[in-house]
Amino acid sequence: MSANEDYRDDEFDEADNAEVLDLGLAAFYEEMDERSCREFDEAVERDRRRAERARIEDLRAVGRMQRDARRRPLPSYDGDIPLAVRDESLHYHVQLCFEHEYTDAYIRNLVMQVCRTACAAIEVMRARQSGSSLAKYVKPECIRRIETMRSVLAGNPNLLPAPALKMRYAPVMPHLVHAMMLNEETLEISLHISLGATPHCGNMRLVRQGARWVCDMIDLG
Repeated sequence: MSANEDYRDDEFDEADNAEVLDLGLAAFYEEMDERSCREFDEAVERDRRRAERARIEDLRAVGRMQRDARRRPLPSYDGDIPLAVRDESLHYHVQLCFEHEYTDAYIRNLVMQVCRTACAAIEVMRARQSGSSLAKYVKPECIRRIETMRSVLAGNPNLLPAPALKMRYAPVMPHLVHAMMLNEETLEISLHISLGATPHCGNMRLVRQGARWVCDMIDLG
């Protein structure tokens, strides 16, 4: 699947576990020179170790919560989604704050929507896509803020700091998604992504509107 693919399914049915989340990373990788590839691989390895440490700490925290709880632990979902570059994968953890059961396929597809939305938002910031491409899954006021960031990045490159310049062209790779479903209508997400060799953290909030989840807040920095 591509980051700018028009994903149209409102409800999530059974997922194909062999499906690969392709965000155009392989093409970016092939265009980089040897030094950039080496730096990129080193950054990916550092991010993998960081994500593993974060996952271990998260599991420890969940374990402490479960030991202290006097009732059955609330449902949570963990999984990995392969990325279409160098055998990398995205790890996700979704914790529910209420009693409910979702299928693993539903949660997996919801996480994939989160990644596609974040990567598509970056493409809009880079002026590679129009803001209207986000209309189905991002609220209008949120799209306006993304377009404001696009106007900033389109400014004089001599006046922009290096991290902002890298947002113009560096390949986007998601590494980790941690989400908390507060209720059946609200999902809050923390995600770890990298732009080239530079790690970034972001936050998103999705609210359910009818049959679909819509982003009403996104902060990528």
